[in-house]
Amino acid sequence: MRKPLPLFIALLLFFTSGTILGQTKIPVKLGLKIAPNVGWMNPGTKGYSSDGARFGGTIGLIADFYFSENYAFSTGLNFQYINGSLNYNDSLQVAENNKYVVKYGAITSTYKILYLEIPLTVKMSTKVFGKMSYFGQIGFGTGFRLNANKKDDFQPAVGEPQVLNYEFNEGTTLIRESLLIGIGTEYHIDKTSRVLIGLSFSSSLNNVLKGTNYSTNETLKSHLNYVELNIGFIF
Repeated sequence: MRKPLPLFIALLLFFTSGTILGQTKIPVKLGLKIAPNVGWMNPGTKGYSSDGARFGGTIGLIADFYFSENYAFSTGLNFQYINGSLNYNDSLQVAENNKYVVKYGAITSTYKILYLEIPLTVKMSTKVFGKMSYFGQIGFGTGFRLNANKKDDFQPAVGEPQVLNYEFNEGTTLIRESLLIGIGTEYHIDKTSRVLIGLSFSSSLNNVLKGTNYSTNETLKSHLNYVELNIGFIF
């Protein structure tokens, strides 16, 4: 985890610069958000299929740097749990009669991954209608995996089903790059404070898994995508 450290320092400088920019009359808006999400795996390995969506969530900071009245570079810092699940066949080493044996069977694997994400998007807002304005944004996100866990529900061809839980950092990539698209609305409480509600979609641009299927030697490939509901307060 050496690489994210410079990003913390850069982000600290980034938010500190917001105060300086605000003093020089360049509009900067800072805020906080929470965002429940629904994530799913999109596999690219032969014989693998998605096992549907899983709930996760995000807490984060928002920083909007306006370069004109209705246009801003929007960034921040997000701690996000993204979960997904896959179905496939493989061999696993399981405990049986005080020893480990290799068995073949059907597996449903659920992945729970915590990322530190830094988004960078362009935010385009309408003028204020009464107390409401509307926006759309598009850009990219870079997520750094902080922790990953995996649960295997294993149904062997012969024998009793088993559930295995373990840390899975070595089986996931450190970085998740994504395309971000969002829409939303802001309720203007006063000249400086706003309540934000929005919906965003994050499409993974790279494979998030590492390794191979033990039985077929197929390389593991899957994108991890999500849709989230953003609820925030901008100061």
